[in-house]
Amino acid sequence: MKRQDILNILFTFIIGVVVGVYVFFAGFAPTADRIETAVEDIGQSLVVTGEAYGGCDRAGTCPSFNIADNGDYRYVFTPQGANEAVLREGTLPLDIQRQMKRSLQSDVLRQFSVRIDPIMCDSYVDGIDARYIIELDDEMYVVDSCGTAVDGDSVAWETLGGLWYYFELSDR
Repeated sequence: MKRQDILNILFTFIIGVVVGVYVFFAGFAPTADRIETAVEDIGQSLVVTGEAYGGCDRAGTCPSFNIADNGDYRYVFTPQGANEAVLREGTLPLDIQRQMKRSLQSDVLRQFSVRIDPIMCDSYVDGIDARYIIELDDEMYVVDSCGTAVDGDSVAWETLGGLWYYFELSDR
């Protein structure tokens, strides 16, 4: 073998190793992280149903939604100026699904489900309150902005409120 052939083989081998390392870290490693995250989430079953009530009841325009365990949702609302309700279906973005699974834990939901006797609620004066029925790992929790002990500053409550904003702002 000539010296030129040995250098070509050695150069080809080095380029192959460099490209292989790049493909592994750019392609396979992120996929493995996503698979690991998905496997961690498999054990937790989370279904959320939300309904608004209060001032919108008279006109029959209160929105509601249902989010299945896989992130598929059904959002029913009446657009402003319309007489008929509209059904919007889709799948929540993965970051919202992850946020829900991280923040809506059984200890938080158990605390939020404690019934209280509210002094004042938005729905008492034509405002809007929200009620959520949350199924987490075969346990059902009812969380209500008027009637249960929610912490309005918590990440879990902000996550639930953020769902309404997502549905209202998504134009799908």
